[in-house]
Amino acid sequence: MWESPTTLWRRLNLGREEYIQRLVTTLILDGDPPPWNTPRSPGDSGRRFLQLLDEAAHGTHSRGPSTGPLETFIDEYLLPKLEDDAANGWPDWAVLGPARVWIIELKTEAGSHRSDQLPYYLRLAAAAHPNCSLDLTYITGRLAKPAPTLLDGQRYSHLTWDKVLPLIEGTWGDDTRPEVAAYMEMLTMLVSNLGELRPSEQRQMVVGQLDEVDTGRTSELEVAEKSATPRPAIATSQELPDVIALARATATDGHQRAVGAKDPEDLEALHDRALAEIGSLGPDDATRFVLPWLWDATRTGGRAVTAEGEEFGYELRFSRYKKLQVRA
Repeated sequence: MWESPTTLWRRLNLGREEYIQRLVTTLILDGDPPPWNTPRSPGDSGRRFLQLLDEAAHGTHSRGPSTGPLETFIDEYLLPKLEDDAANGWPDWAVLGPARVWIIELKTEAGSHRSDQLPYYLRLAAAAHPNCSLDLTYITGRLAKPAPTLLDGQRYSHLTWDKVLPLIEGTWGDDTRPEVAAYMEMLTMLVSNLGELRPSEQRQMVVGQLDEVDTGRTSELEVAEKSATPRPAIATSQELPDVIALARATATDGHQRAVGAKDPEDLEALHDRALAEIGSLGPDDATRFVLPWLWDATRTGGRAVTAEGEEFGYELRFSRYKKLQVRA
């Protein structure tokens, strides 16, 4: 049973951009998204949608049969950095085939556009997949920005959500499952109002709908959901603890601690900030024996400590060691 879209937004406390990504990812995979950077096969409808999106971006038969089918879908795809002091790349989606890499970046807010983001993704993707053709698709609201410079074997396309929504409706519009209908209704409302409502206004409208549901007007999906085990709620950014306070507490009692984030780039920034702040402490400060490190559910044993780690598969951990871990 999928979580209802209203409950999902209240629990995760995502921005509108991330929320729309979560809804469409759930549709593509026909179920809850896995941890970030986890390869999955799309559902049958998800595969049809990606084909329609590919045709809208690049035309029919644009790459030819030699590239093979795009079978692997990844939500929040890790593109490793090329320099130690640089940041990793985290495009929202990647669709991978035997000889083709298709990177998709999603935006709903003009203010989240970064002029260096798309060129950087192209550079990292070319280094990570040197023998593949590379496509980059930018899906946004109303936004006019210059295309990035391309190398041989690379293509760029810019689509707007009002062009993508009909592809979503054409794929899932006839699906009679109540959970799919609920997600479709929510996506239609969100995309139709991108230029009319601010993200905070739209989120409040959705959260308000949930309050109305709680007073009696309840769908079949929400009735089933209320009988299920509740999922942990994600804290707001104001509720997140200070990373240096976590490190100091771990230095004092030796207990491992963790903090999460709702975006992998934000989580890596927290990690870098923790290292910098610990490194700025005095040479005899015991906090230097605490190492901040990124826990990855797909690579590291154990279970998540935070609600974000449970949801997204990544969190920032603080562990104390007998030897000095962070030097100035």
